[in-house]
Formats: sequence, structure tokens, C-alpha cells
Amino acid sequence: MQNEHRKAIQNNFGSLVEQTDLDMMVSALYEKGVFSEQMIEPFKDTNKDTRTRKRQLYMDIMRRGPDAFGHLLEVLEENGYWNLVRELDPASSLHLQPRTTYNTQDSKSGENNYVSIRTEKKRTKSNVEATKNEILAASSASHKEGTDPSVDIPYFHVVKSKEFFEDNEDKDIKLYKTRGRQRGILVIFSYIQFCNDIEVYRKGVDIDCKKLKYLFDEIGFSVIAYQNLTKQETETTLKRLEEVLVGTECVFIVVSSHGYERAPRSAETDIRCSDGQLLSFLDIVERFNNVNLPALRGVPKVFISQLCRGRNEEWTVAPRARAAGAAGGAGDGAVGAVGAAGARGAAGARVESDGASWEEPLEQQADRIYSDILIGHSTVPGFVSHRDPEKGSWYIQALCEVFAARAHDCHVEKLFTLVDERMYDHFQVQTSSVEKWGFNRRLYLHPGLYQD
Repeated sequence: MQNEHRKAIQNNFGSLVEQTDLDMMVSALYEKGVFSEQMIEPFKDTNKDTRTRKRQLYMDIMRRGPDAFGHLLEVLEENGYWNLVRELDPASSLHLQPRTTYNTQDSKSGENNYVSIRTEKKRTKSNVEATKNEILAASSASHKEGTDPSVDIPYFHVVKSKEFFEDNEDKDIKLYKTRGRQRGILVIFSYIQFCNDIEVYRKGVDIDCKKLKYLFDEIGFSVIAYQNLTKQETETTLKRLEEVLVGTECVFIVVSSHGYERAPRSAETDIRCSDGQLLSFLDIVERFNNVNLPALRGVPKVFISQLCRGRNEEWTVAPRARAAGAAGGAGDGAVGAVGAAGARGAAGARVESDGASWEEPLEQQADRIYSDILIGHSTVPGFVSHRDPEKGSWYIQALCEVFAARAHDCHVEKLFTLVDERMYDHFQVQTSSVEKWGFNRRLYLHPGLYQD
């Protein structure tokens, strides 16, 4: 196998182990002659756990000659693992276009984007028990073809916890359990480029994704990222996430796209998928309620919405000088009162913007539909959310800074309060908001601290 192919597998080793089905991969690779009948026997040894056998499979592939990599790509594509094919092979036909370098002023610049592919093929169970090093390797490589190489991502120090918070510290409010090695899973849905250019290219979102991946890996989470899915692919992925999420202590879901309010000052927001179709953000949240996903009842589910929720630009006159060194930003909705030419922060950076059922109690085993859900919105209903094309969205900038510095000694609700304060200190003109749906316990992330 060529060195570059071996390196591609190594860079995506965690994703391969997490997202593929062992029996299917072994059978397909055997049929293509990558392994002989004798060679696949160790992969069938049920005395070893599935993850160990998958790790051995992908290590063995790297020793199987010059054609093995091509056969691996064929098997992955035939079985619907298109994201993995894109990550492994920059020249894959599954990419929308060749990697291109654009001028910074071009709103469609800086990223490699993917075609929308409708699937009838089998997506299979995922194993989420990836080691920290594997997840970090997969995270750092996940968008390498979609990132402007001139952009320097400022990786930051994440302060680690030294001791666990205890339940008896507050008799009235208990704590969610977050002590194990399956601390949590971060799932990112980002939509950057849209079919036929019906929406503006969202430059800077790749920076948000890299920062979030780095942050949550340092906290101790596994990370799964999806980019530029169609509406159908998004809905299918949401349905199949249960197989991945069951057994984890905490779930974070990030949704980043152009957003639109359904009615003036409505709390409900539609997101734009890569094929141009709209999907309600609340429909995504509904997938995780106690009816649709009962296995996660009692598990904290935190949603982060990086979306515009209207067209209004938040702006007022106040007798307060702008903070020194505040950076310009951009959002995810239509440009508002600041003007179509784009607002500018103190640093002169260009600013962009992106565009109920009744709970009837049962006679037996009655339980509520919604619990353990917290939603962090980058803005309030009716207003845009800003994004800096060079530094990422204002909200994600503030969130990563605050979580890195204070997750070791603050619960998540307090962290979101500090995020809003940080965003105000830096930018002044955007207000975040938080919703709680039966989120009645304290959630401490305990970064870097585990109890076996």
C-alpha cells in the first residue's frame, strides 16, 4: 500500500472504527479478495469485543498490498459510507468539485463541498467506544479537504477538572451523572454550501467545527460530524443516531446553517439543508424526546443552535464605549439594519449573516414527553446571528472560550450565561438565549476526569 493511502487510513482510523459495521466490511473485503478465508477468521472471534476486531481489521488492511486501499474505498461507497470516502480520498467523485483556493472576498471560498447523495443503501451500527487519540485524529482530519489552508485555527487550553462535584452539595437540585469514560458524544450538523448556490456560502463555519471538535475532544467526548447533508439524509441520520448514542452519559447536538423564522418573532426556526429544502429545528429536537428516543430518558441532551432566527439586526444606542480589541463578526441570516454592504466590527472585519402537541397522560406508567433537554440559541427570535468569515461565528467563538476556561468549575447552565456575557463584552450587538425543557439537574462536564 502506498504511503499516502496508509496515512489516510491512519488519519481517519477513529472514524472507520466508529462508523462501520464489522461483519459487512469483512464480508465485502473478502469478496473483493483483500483477505483470504483463513485471514478473516480472527475478525470472527467473538471472544474479543467488536471494537478490538475492527481495529485489527483496519490495521491489517494497511498491510494488504497496493490494491487494498482502492477496494476499501469501493466497499465504503457501495455501503453508503460516503463521508468516509470523502475524507479518505480527496480525488473521489463524491466531491462536488476539486479543491480550489479563492480570494478572501469571495463569499463562496475556502472549502471543499460535497454532492447531495440520496441513499437507499444500508447504514449500519456504530461503535462509539473510540479512544481519545483516535477521536482526536479523526476530528482533526474530518474537514482537512474543506479547510482553507491559510486559516490558522487557534487551539486553546482546556482547563481540566481536579475533583468531581458531589450530589450532596445542593439538596434541592441533583446532578446528572458524568463520571465515566463514555462521558458524552458531540454530533455536529453543519451546512456550508447549497445546491445551485441558492444560499450564500457560509465561510468560517469550518473554523467553528474545528474549534468544537478540539474543545469537546479535550473535555472527553467522542465527536461525529456531518457536513452538507440533504434534508432526507439529515432525517435518516437522526433516526439512526440512537444506535450510537445509547449508553453515553451526555449528548450535545450542534446545528449550524442559514435559519429562517416561520412567523414574525416566532420561536420556531427552519434550517436550510444542502439541497435547498427546509427542516424545522424543533423537529430535530423532537427526535430526542422521551417518546421517540426513550433510551435517552434521564440523559442530558444539549442542543446548540448556530442559526439566524429572523432578519432584524440587534442595534441600539448606549452610553458605553465599545470594548477594546473587539473583533468583527458574521451571522447566519439576512443582513439587517446595518446594511447590505455588511456591518464592521472595531477591527474592521466583514460581517455576514445567515439567513405543539398536547401531552395526554396515560393511565399506566405515565411519563412526560419532554425532559433533560437544554437548548442554547446563538440569538433571540426575530434576529440574525453573526459570523466572522475568518474567525467563525461570534457565538461559537464565545462558547469555546468559556467552556475551555470554566467547564472544570461551572455547570452547563452557568456556562451558557457566561457565554452570553462574553459575547456581549466582545461584540455588544447580539443576545443569546437558553431554553430548558425539564432540564432539572446540574450538568458538570468534568473535563479530563474519569471514574472507572
